Amino acid sequence: MQVQTSRFGTVEIDPAEILTFPDGIPAFENLREFFFYPIPGNPAFTWLQAVNDPEVAFLLVDPFLFFPGYEVDIPDSLQREMEIKNAGDVLVLAVVTVPNGDVRRATANLVGPMVINRVTRLGRQFVMEGTKYTTRHPLFR
Repeated sequence: MQVQTSRFGTVEIDPAEILTFPDGIPAFENLREFFFYPIPGNPAFTWLQAVNDPEVAFLLVDPFLFFPGYEVDIPDSLQREMEIKNAGDVLVLAVVTVPNGDVRRATANLVGPMVINRVTRLGRQFVMEGTKYTTRHPLFR
């Protein structure tokens, strides 16, 4: 399957690689299908590209590499909704913001991680309530 993207050109993906976000992503509720577009040589980061909008892609990072004490408690209701049966099935990634293209000032949204069930390929941006985290934790100091 070929997908048009504004950043990477036309890319070929296996339809089995598509992640489904049943409720979309906040502010992009109309977009339900995404896929990972890895960054060669940098496994800590990946892009989450929308299948049906070439302009929409989110830069994601493994938050546990940058914030070793980071914790995400996924409520039982969300685990049921996402059909999570084992903790090892879950992938948690944080959305990165790069202000004015300056990577040195990049921040990660730790309050609203992307939670993905690798088995069912269901995803959701989970906004944690009552947490010490914010939407702008500097990646580099």
